[in-house]
Amino acid sequence: MGFLRKLFGGEKKPYVDERGLYFYVKCERCGQCVRVRADRQFDLLDEGDGYTWHKTIVDSRCFRPMPTVVRLNRKFEVVNAEISGGRYITEAEYEACLVEQQAAKAAATAAAAEEEE
Repeated sequence: MGFLRKLFGGEKKPYVDERGLYFYVKCERCGQCVRVRADRQFDLLDEGDGYTWHKTIVDSRCFRPMPTVVRLNRKFEVVNAEISGGRYITEAEYEACLVEQQAAKAAATAAAAEEEE
């Protein structure tokens, strides 16, 4: 199999999502972090001088709707972002939030296992 890969295509290249824009949100009620993808071709409304993205984001913990409107320029850079019921966070904050939530889940699983013994 390695021979065929070298012969017909070389190394497998990692997937790059060229049409996706990613936004990271944290719910004000429960603290759940959410990553949302907006497709540049189908999800954005072309306003002529830029784009607008309307979305109601719902997390998987408390299911509270977080309506948002994001305005972007022609280079797909955020000009203005409004959200109700949550706040935008950076990708690094999102990653840290995931690590924190996984640690809390592992601690809860360990505590439940100790109670059973």
